Amino acid sequence: MKDIENRADIIRLVDAFYDKLLKDPAMIPVFEPSMKNWKEHVERVYNFWDNWLFQTGSYTGGLMWVHIDRNRTYPLNTHLFELWLAYWNWSTDNLFEGENANFVKKKALEIGHIMNAKLNNV
Repeated sequence: MKDIENRADIIRLVDAFYDKLLKDPAMIPVFEPSMKNWKEHVERVYNFWDNWLFQTGSYTGGLMWVHIDRNRTYPLNTHLFELWLAYWNWSTDNLFEGENANFVKKKALEIGHIMNAKLNNV
């Protein structure tokens, strides 16, 4: 297996992640509001990881605000963050290995911890 080397690899990872995650009945309601603008949502996610890995400047905006808004209408509890992270790690591990693959798993863990702490006061 190879490491994540470029935007095409990020797209492959993100698409595999959502393909798996959106089959889980517990996770579907979390993403329902994004479905009407799915192309825009997933493009932002591609840009987010592209920027983190390759410093492209392709991601703009705040990560927390959309999740704060979503939490108001559908509580994003610790269990959902754990599922999200499990799907992310599973997708990463099934497609890639190496420094960048480890980085995106570590960064997802950090993001999940921060969001969960802010949204659930844990």
